Amino acid sequence: MTRSPAILFFVLLSLLLAPTRGFSQAPVPVEVGDRLVDIKKTIAFLEKTGDLVRVKSEVDPNLELAGIAKMYEGKKCILFEKVKGSKYPVFMGLVWNRDTIGKLFNISKEQVPFVIANAIGAWKKDKTALVSGMREKGPANEVIQTKNFSLYDLPVPVHALKDGGPYFDSSVVVVRDPETGVANFSVHRIMVTGKDSLSFLIDPGRHLGAYLDIMEKKGKPLQVTINNGISLAPWLVSAIPGQGPGKIGIANRLVGRPIEFVKGQTVDVPAFADAQFVIEAEILPNVKAPEGPFAEVTGYYGTRANRWVMKVKAITHQKNPIFHSLLSGQEVWNAVGLTAEAKIFSIVNKKVPDLKAVYLPPGGSGFYGAVIQLQKSKEGVQNEAILETFKAFPSLQWVTAVDTDVNLYDPIDVEWAFTTRFDAKKGFIMLPDQVGHPLNPMVKDGLVTKVGIDATAPYPRTPAFERAQFKTVNLKDFVIKE
Repeated sequence: MTRSPAILFFVLLSLLLAPTRGFSQAPVPVEVGDRLVDIKKTIAFLEKTGDLVRVKSEVDPNLELAGIAKMYEGKKCILFEKVKGSKYPVFMGLVWNRDTIGKLFNISKEQVPFVIANAIGAWKKDKTALVSGMREKGPANEVIQTKNFSLYDLPVPVHALKDGGPYFDSSVVVVRDPETGVANFSVHRIMVTGKDSLSFLIDPGRHLGAYLDIMEKKGKPLQVTINNGISLAPWLVSAIPGQGPGKIGIANRLVGRPIEFVKGQTVDVPAFADAQFVIEAEILPNVKAPEGPFAEVTGYYGTRANRWVMKVKAITHQKNPIFHSLLSGQEVWNAVGLTAEAKIFSIVNKKVPDLKAVYLPPGGSGFYGAVIQLQKSKEGVQNEAILETFKAFPSLQWVTAVDTDVNLYDPIDVEWAFTTRFDAKKGFIMLPDQVGHPLNPMVKDGLVTKVGIDATAPYPRTPAFERAQFKTVNLKDFVIKE
């Protein structure tokens, strides 16, 4: 994965409809904030709610573990208690089910993007509040290994049949801007190539790539920490595009308190205090090694090529840690989708107030397609909203606009709107030669044709487009045998 990836229910309707306008939010209960940063408390909560499956048989991390996880994708989270060749369990499925994400946030799944958008807005309004602190010691460095360690002692899985090796695909890389010293974090796919070596991919335009360019010109390594098992809030925020060093401030607002860091043992880079594992490493200047293939967000394999190399200097971890991994499917789609939905809504709603909701469905890999919902105040506003949505998230290749009487989360309802409200003569927007996302095989030389679909009813609504409705009843008032 290259990108990866908060929460008392906000009862004020105005907050839900306009999450980035600086509204204050209700305090986050301690137990909610704790389970959003501590993956052990996350797991305990999921077990309590019946959203966790435990695999008690020993499983092989080479293909077998991911094969079992694939059978549960989109359902309950899964904890592998016994992993061959390692003494550590593996947790998967943290974000492959939006209902589960909503439970962890203590809100409905539909409101999660709005809460993230509100956290972005709150951080932009006041960047001095809820500032994270630095500690010498914390759970993440209860056990310190600076000698005689091996990455092969960790239960890093080989996921898909043609993957190039074991992959860290859910770990958050923390790095300092070489010029300012400010920390930034993001998710990258990282392949284990030796007991103390890694190779990894950097997407174009990422901050990590810019920092590495600065250090390579100086002929010096770039220090990082690789943080595994940091739980939901900071992990989701790591996937928010374009926020840079502001990500930790946004995460702090999701949790309702500052997220603590600990100092590195061998690098001058912080690590998340509640991480399960921390890999301290240096990215070597002007050194490349093979990385890939890897089953990517698109459902295809990312190619094998010579890419950047890390040399590991230390491994620290909690006592009795739990390794976190993911499948590059619904988990990535949700992680990117939820954060991109928040970004799109916060940007486009300011220009097009008729926009009421945004959804990046799994069929678009959470990356390449969007359904937007509008309460039209005039004809033509749907075209404006479609174009602004493309601008807000350039990876998108198609955008479909629907009315508020259409459930944008239901593909059947969206298809119904397309079938009964789309007029190809005037409702089809084609945008040739647009910048696309490099992982999509349809993108050629960095460009792709994008399309917008107007599946909204005409404004004002004519009788022909009045949707049939039925009486709302309470089934508890009737004797029904199923």
